Order: sequence, then C-alpha cells, then structure tokens
Amino acid sequence: MAGYGGRPLIVVPRTALPHWSGTEGDYDRACEVMDFVGVLELPDGAEELVLGGEPLSTAYLPEHRVVVRRHYAESGEGVADIIRTGLPTAEWEEGPVLSTTGELVMFDAAYFGTEVGTLTDSTTLDLAAGRYRVDSAAIEPNNLTSFRVHRFAELN
Repeated sequence: MAGYGGRPLIVVPRTALPHWSGTEGDYDRACEVMDFVGVLELPDGAEELVLGGEPLSTAYLPEHRVVVRRHYAESGEGVADIIRTGLPTAEWEEGPVLSTTGELVMFDAAYFGTEVGTLTDSTTLDLAAGRYRVDSAAIEPNNLTSFRVHRFAELN
C-alpha cells in the first residue's frame, strides 16, 4: 500500500492530467471535499474523483475494481486476502457518479498533473471509458483491522 503524504488523493483521467493545477488552485477545491469521495470537474470538462478524509495508506486492487484505504491494521500483510474475504458481505453506501474516457491515474492532489511520473508517485486504474458509481464500505474483520473500500460500479 502506498502512502500519499497526508493530503487528499485524486483520480484523474490520464488524458486530463495537464489540466490538474495542484497547489495553484485545484488542490484547494479537492480539500473542500468532506465526504469519503467526491467528484469535481476540470476546466476541460473532464471529471475527477477526490478521495477525501484523513491521510491513509492506499492501494488499488484491479481484479475487484476497488481502491483500498487502510485506517488501521496490525500489519500490511495479507491486505488483498482480507479485502477479498470482506467484499461479499460489505454494506455499500452509494456514492457519486464519475464519467471517464478510460484509464485513470491516482496521485497526491498537491502535485500538478504534469508532475505525475516525475516528481510524484501515482497508481494507474485501468478502467474502460464509461460511467461508474463510486460506492464506499468499511471492511473490519476484527477490532484491530479497519479498511475503507471504494468500488467502481459500472453503470449502463
């Protein structure tokens, strides 16, 4: 799981990366998202997803189309298995709808989109173009382990 320095994370279509202005303006808008997830629009009309809340280690599990954020756990071992086991019984809260033209990139909201791959780490979310509702759930298999999971549910 990657850490992202305690700032909000954003998920932006790769084609719209040049339009994300980081601390020159867009970062402040991302910080205004108080929910677990929110959708903002970029100047070119592209939509981006903001992962709000506290700074958490974060990973993407492509086989389930879920972003996993660790609140607390005894270790980082076996995260994928814990999530895989918890998904079928998770109680999902419906989230916002995100429209995308395809591949998404998740990174620290403070950076400019043009800095992705050079000055900041990123994670690629290989999703097909379309509309997705981003639902959220808690997975807490015991009192020592808590994850927040966001799934991309494809809409027709």
